[in-house]
Amino acid sequence: MAETIMEKYHWLLEHPEEEAKYTGEFIAVAGRKVVAHGKVFAEVYDEARRQGYEPLMAYAYGEEVYVL
Repeated sequence: MAETIMEKYHWLLEHPEEEAKYTGEFIAVAGRKVVAHGKVFAEVYDEARRQGYEPLMAYAYGEEVYVL
């Protein structure tokens, strides 16, 4: 069963340690985990898609995550 955007978003909010771990990077969230991360949005998105995911993209910035 596919995750909804809200399910992905809530998972990210419930795991603030992920925010700290990837500060300053774009992150691709799918399957209730970070499946790719890095400094370039397109590369992160493409890596997640290559793995077969339709990711929720976000940017980790300090203690906040911006969902894109």
